[in-house]
Amino acid sequence: MSNDKVFFTIEGMLDEPWVTLPDAKALANWGRDEEIAYNQMNRQTEKALFYRRTFDFLTDNRVIGDYYEFGCHRCRTFRMALTEARKHNLSAMKFYAFDSFEGLPEPTSDTSVEIWRRGALTTTVEQFMGMVSKHGHYADGVRTVKGFYNESLTSNLQGEMIESGRKAMLINIDCDLYESAVPVFNFIEPLLQEGTVIYIDDLFAGYKGSPHKGVARAFLEFQRNTRWKFLRHLDIGWWGRSYIVYLDNQAPDGVL
Repeated sequence: MSNDKVFFTIEGMLDEPWVTLPDAKALANWGRDEEIAYNQMNRQTEKALFYRRTFDFLTDNRVIGDYYEFGCHRCRTFRMALTEARKHNLSAMKFYAFDSFEGLPEPTSDTSVEIWRRGALTTTVEQFMGMVSKHGHYADGVRTVKGFYNESLTSNLQGEMIESGRKAMLINIDCDLYESAVPVFNFIEPLLQEGTVIYIDDLFAGYKGSPHKGVARAFLEFQRNTRWKFLRHLDIGWWGRSYIVYLDNQAPDGVL
């Protein structure tokens, strides 16, 4: 992708059609590479806005804890979390990167995303930590946990984190597959607190929006088995949504 490609933001104008739209000449050489870059730019912009808004919510409400990210490919959202933590002077915060660092496991369920196959979306530990170090914010507070979640999210690790007395402040669940999400929800259950924000990145991705498949299915099952309740918070693009954790015995079960 050359640097002379032009991408467009939504800007208003004082006549029909009231927003500036690229004409046929502007898109004459538009192809698949441009489409991918355009989508990624828009998606990452939405995610960065979510992190900005959510760290403001968390700090204003005095929610204290750590950052957990499950699925850390290319360190994109992880760097967003580090940046916002620095902007809010959260020097005591710890940042946990949970990932196989070998890409996705072999899916056991069908998805509509062809690239979600074993080994896809691989970022190694060395690549990840290199990006963290280069970014420069709170690198000493980052801990990686390597392995597929059914193997790495052990009761010993969970017990160690419970024993520390620290809780989760913000959790990003970006693990694409139902079989990956189930152990994640089980692992985080005792580490939640009132005010924890959970961002589910692929709530509507990979299964044509079906709540009976993928991460959405795992989340609904988790809600039926936990004491925690979940208040819908922010939408992140078309693909994700965040929730605020709270306790209320009178609340209905199962929200998306």
